[in-house]
This record gives sequence, structure tokens and C-alpha cells, in this order.
Amino acid sequence: MGEPAIVTAEQAAYQYGGCRDTVGPFDLTVQRGDFHLISGRSGGGKSTLARMLSGLIPHLYRGRFAGQVRIEGRLSHQVPLWELSTCVGLVAQNPAAQVLASTVADEIGFGLDTAGFTNGERDGRLQTALAGFGLEDCAERDPRTLSGGEQQKLMLAALSAREPRALVLDEPLSMLDGAVSRRVVDALARLRREGTAVVVFEHRTRPFAPVEGVKRLRLGDNQRPEQPLPELREYVSAFRLHATGVGVELGGRSVLRDVDLDLAGGQAVAVVGANGSGKTTLLRALAGLQAHQGQVRGVGGGGRPLLGMCFQNADRQIFNATVRQEILFGLPTHDEEFYRSVLDLLGLAPYEQTPPLLLSEGEKKRLALAIVLLRPGLCGVCLDEPTLGQDADQRRILGRIIRRLAGAGYLCLIATHDLEWAAQWSDRILTLERGRLVASASPRDPDLLRPRISWSPCHTAAQPQ
Repeated sequence: MGEPAIVTAEQAAYQYGGCRDTVGPFDLTVQRGDFHLISGRSGGGKSTLARMLSGLIPHLYRGRFAGQVRIEGRLSHQVPLWELSTCVGLVAQNPAAQVLASTVADEIGFGLDTAGFTNGERDGRLQTALAGFGLEDCAERDPRTLSGGEQQKLMLAALSAREPRALVLDEPLSMLDGAVSRRVVDALARLRREGTAVVVFEHRTRPFAPVEGVKRLRLGDNQRPEQPLPELREYVSAFRLHATGVGVELGGRSVLRDVDLDLAGGQAVAVVGANGSGKTTLLRALAGLQAHQGQVRGVGGGGRPLLGMCFQNADRQIFNATVRQEILFGLPTHDEEFYRSVLDLLGLAPYEQTPPLLLSEGEKKRLALAIVLLRPGLCGVCLDEPTLGQDADQRRILGRIIRRLAGAGYLCLIATHDLEWAAQWSDRILTLERGRLVASASPRDPDLLRPRISWSPCHTAAQPQ
């Protein structure tokens, strides 16, 4: 008889509190040295299955759990979660939600301490994890000051340092640049060769092509009908955004330096660059959400406010009891037909009465966009990693929405690592490197998809000389 499975899910299904639909049922067996790559449409149950395989469901979520999950032969609901975590480790889709410590080194060390490693072994594993994920220069930084991609690397480092028998990773590449993604895939392949079971839930499957023996599975693979785009109100007057000498310092570090921009409404502009290069900071500064040096001003637009923003972490702008209340919050009146068309377009109609925090990360991103689209008077919108958690259909729909927004006179600014998507749907590509604007190119530039920025450990903006 062969070695027993590490994790087995049998007809495992879950109904979240406040939701009508049940997610699942799922069957999956994870054995030593397996490498499972699980993809599928947004909302198809990937994050739910990840939570079940790691024991978060049913321990941390309140709903109806059917079927069973066994971890090392024991029913997951009968074993304390802390004990399950010594066998199966989970990196969630939103890494910021897992941060506990005040420094990067302490975040990795915390898991090693709770696992009971001796001081000598702890220190060795800590240094190996920092080096393996390019985090040495960040060791004493507060994890909350890292970019989303750097937080993702940190959670991967903290989990792999403990060497659980199985790793469950929910969209581990979603916020990583191309070079870092390749290193992460290499690290996961190495762990698998050493006997660790790896289960990856990911829309970006191409980077895993070099990994041998990958077991592929798709969830919720039914096609959605194409929806017509809602009409958007065009602007009467032209709008331009001027930025001169924009710089940002955070925690004594120069995160953004001497950025000059002159952008017209009616176009989509993608902002690309390595993790930690300043993309999110630039969008926040342009939207008026980040204190900065230099000047940002709008010309035209009938004196309206400038830019609305969809955050990289949608949890930071969600606080109402239902999706409908979230979208319509603060609006004295609204066009119900327009609201319905946006809800249908973004695939949110089934969740209208659902608590927003129960949505998948991709659904939350679409909710944030719906909130912005229902707000009157904006000249444009800043979208921070909008394709995160979106399947191919939703990425295409998002591109069509952005083209319609640009056609109506809006300025769309998009921070993204998805270069192929940006090249398809944007009018201009801006490249940031260590806090500086180093290139502005047409998406038809043949050099665009060739990496301009070589990966180096823990990208931080250059300090003033």
C-alpha cells in the first residue's frame, strides 16, 4: 500500500453565511511530491477550495460545510487549526491580511518560532528565506510599507521557511513582476522535488509551463454570455492632467522622484515596473490620496473632481452590509437602469444582497470598479492591479470597459504587471524604475514585452544623492 495522502477532499462543498449558492462539491487528493495547478473562472470556487484544503474552512468561516476534508488522515473539522497549519500552509490571495509582525524578519521568524525550531536552525532558515525571495534589504522594514508584490513574496518566504508537508497558494503570482514570478515558480519546483506537495490556484498558468509533471484542473469552467456595455456620459470639455516634479518620501525613503506627466482625457495609460518601483504611490499621488512634493493639477473637466481610485486591496474601500449598499453608498439619487447594466456587466448581479467581504478577491475588484463607475463627476479613474483575480473573460470585459471610458473622455490610469493585457487595451505605457519615470512608449513598441528591468532583491526607490 502506498504512502497515505496528505490532503483528501471528498464531495467538499460550502455555503457562506448570507449567500444562496453553494460552492462545490470538490474532490481532490494531494500526495507527497504532487504539483497541482488549479485554474478556472473568477468566482468558480478556487479560494474556497484553498480554504478547505488548509482547514480555514470550517474553522474560521461561518457557513454550511458539507462533505469532508482529511488532513493526514484526520477530519479537518476535528483537529485544531494550529495543528493543521503544521502540515498544510496557506498563502492567501490577499497577503496584507496575513501580516502580523512589525518587521519582515520578524514575520518570517514568527512562523519559525511557533513551529518550535531551535535558535540555530531558526536563524539559518530565516536567512535562507530572505535570500531566496530577495528580501535581505527589506529585513527591518515594516511589512505594511511594502508593495503588494513584496508582501506576496514575504508570505511565500514565511511559509516556505517552515517547510510544511503541503503548500496551498492562492494566486501567488498575481502581484509579481515577470522576473520575480519566474524565481517563485523555480522555488516551488525545487520544493516539490524535495518532497513538498504544492497546490497552486492561479489564473496565470503560462509561467508554470517549465515545471514537469504538473496536474492541471479547471473549476467552474462554464462560459458566460457576452454582455453589452452600458452607455457612459461623455464630457463636454476636454480634460488634461499635469504633474510636475512629483515626489514622495515614506519612512525616510524616496519612493517617487521628479515625475513629470502631461496626460489628456480620452486615453488609457498603463503604468508598469518591477515590484516596489512606485506604481501604487504614483496613482495615489495623482488621485490626491498621497501627500507629495511637486504639483498635480487638472485643466478642463468643468471644474469636477479629478480621479477616482480602485485600490489594489479592495478590502480597504469596502464597508457596507451588501453589494448594492456598497455601490450606491452616498449617492442621493441614481439611475437604476444604469446601475443594473453595470451590475450585470461586472458579473455582480447574483451577489447584490451578499456581504461584500464574502466575495472572492476578483469579485471585490469588480465591485470597486462598479463603485467608481456609479460616481458622477469624475474626470478619470486610477485602477491599481485591476486584473488581479480576474479570469480571461473578465480581463477582456475590463479592457472593453476601459476603452469605453476612454472613448467617453475619461482618463484611465492603470498600474499593472499584466503587460500583455496592457499592450492590448492601453494607448500608452509608462515605465517606472526605482521611483523614476524612465520610459513612455506606445503599446505597439516591439520592445515593450521584453523585460526592461532586471530583478534585484527587494526593489526600493533610489535615495537622493
